Amino acid sequence: MIRKKSTPSRPPLAALMGAGAHYEGDLRFDGRVRVDGHFSGRIYSEDLLEVGREGIIEGEADVRRAVVAGELRGKIRVREHLVLESTAKVEAVLDVGVLEVLPGARIRGEVRVRGEEES
Repeated sequence: MIRKKSTPSRPPLAALMGAGAHYEGDLRFDGRVRVDGHFSGRIYSEDLLEVGREGIIEGEADVRRAVVAGELRGKIRVREHLVLESTAKVEAVLDVGVLEVLPGARIRGEVRVRGEEES
């Protein structure tokens, strides 16, 4: 029996920041957003943030859910479920509801897992 990983359900893509793109500033979004480029600044969402293998987020993020295959640096709050894929590299202060770390992912920093009952 093959175990399917429990990544959060993925709504339709609302925005994509492609590989090679660089953005600095504040980002507030509704819907699913995928970052394959380099983002520096603050991100806020009531939905899903995806960071692709080449994606880098530096700064502060406050999102409902996230799936990360790239890099996170800074202060990151994920209110519900954070999945760190095997290629994820994290150097951050993490404050998460539920944390799922796949083998190979690297975390350096401070981690606080609140559990499902808190938000």
